[in-house]
Amino acid sequence: MTLNPFNTLTGRMVLVTIGAVLLSYGIAFAIYANERGAALRRAAEQSVVERVAFTAERLRDTTAADRRALVESVRDYAIRYDIDETPRVSDGIGGGAGARIARGVAERLPNTQVWAQTRTVETRSRRFRMRDDRPPPLDQPPSAPAERDRRFAPPPDDAPRVRTTEVRLSVELSEGSWLNVRAHLPGPRPAPLSVLAAAIVSVIVVGVGAALVSRQIGRPLAQLTEAARALGSGQTNVTAPVSGPDDVRRASSAFNTMAERLGHQLNRQRQMLWALSHDLRTPITAIRLRAELIEDDAERQRLLASVQEMETLTEQALALARAGASEEARVVVDLAEIARTLCGELQDIGIAVSADAPTALMVECRPSEIARAARNLAENAAKYGGGGLMRVYRDGAHAVIEVSDDGPGVAPELLQQLTAPFFRADSARSSTINGAGLGLAIAQAIAEAHGGRLTLENRTPHGLSAKLILPA
Repeated sequence: MTLNPFNTLTGRMVLVTIGAVLLSYGIAFAIYANERGAALRRAAEQSVVERVAFTAERLRDTTAADRRALVESVRDYAIRYDIDETPRVSDGIGGGAGARIARGVAERLPNTQVWAQTRTVETRSRRFRMRDDRPPPLDQPPSAPAERDRRFAPPPDDAPRVRTTEVRLSVELSEGSWLNVRAHLPGPRPAPLSVLAAAIVSVIVVGVGAALVSRQIGRPLAQLTEAARALGSGQTNVTAPVSGPDDVRRASSAFNTMAERLGHQLNRQRQMLWALSHDLRTPITAIRLRAELIEDDAERQRLLASVQEMETLTEQALALARAGASEEARVVVDLAEIARTLCGELQDIGIAVSADAPTALMVECRPSEIARAARNLAENAAKYGGGGLMRVYRDGAHAVIEVSDDGPGVAPELLQQLTAPFFRADSARSSTINGAGLGLAIAQAIAEAHGGRLTLENRTPHGLSAKLILPA
């Protein structure tokens, strides 16, 4: 039987815990990324404000004839300056990053007209570096102009294109002189690897912790489940280990108390039934002896038949009381061999039951009890169906002993009652067959004592199929 780990307590607790941690990290990371991006944007915008305001102040202190030469000498990383007689932006300050930068420049330069425009463009990434674009060796330092030209050179044509925010500014220097600025704000930055690494480590640590905690709960529950299964199979001396958290310990203690009381009650009932069955043998034997002294043959036979029925009822009642409570050890046996041997013995005494069990099927069980249950099914098939076929086969994780007959079958509404003690559906089958009505009840008790079950169903077009299903 394949066990799905996500259907266990440990699997689900680990899954839920990891899911909760991932969700919380996702929300925290989204908030962090948003705040980080906003902080980087504010820092970049403030940098542009300071650099543009500083450049404008220098140009104002310079004569109009020298301003163009000064602008050409300014080499800024992401900002381009130009002097013109008219502003290139003349429709206000708009919104977004350009508006914030324009207001910042206007605050730094009082009584100055500042116009701004913002748009999103695609440019080549300046972070891209070609293999040949490396700094020279340390023993050959480049000249300052060469290094400056290399740093501020435009990116190569094969650089990847990225989306950035372009801000255009027009700052009035004096009448008829405007400083036109084009600045590119940096695009979104990748998430820091340290945050991702911390998230992965946290998920692993929390998952391992959840597995350990759930294991402390799951192991006592699994032991409690096994004890409950053993109690349900008819064992009376069953106890569950008291361990784990307080809630699980209380549940185990309550189960042990219940199992002890139930065991005492079952033992008392079985002992009483055994004693009653044993004590009935003495008066039944006395009645038989007196019946043998009756001279009238017909009367003697009727009385002996009644005595025989009482003996059969007593023996079957005792067998039902013992079903599932046998002290026989469980061993691994071949069910096919049991079926073949049993059918051979039944054929020797005139019961028409054949075996179809060519393949060995090894199962751990109490052999005598399984043989008793199979014998009851075979005798029922022979009595009520005129003969039967016993098949042994594997069905998934179960071993099946199926006894089928070609009799009239049973009314569907009576199928569930066939395993009840002393119930006989004689009206549906043969009213001439006598019996105590305990054969199927005994077979069901034996099957349940082995952790299995007994199923009954009608066959098509007629007949009955009884299946003794056991764990393989």
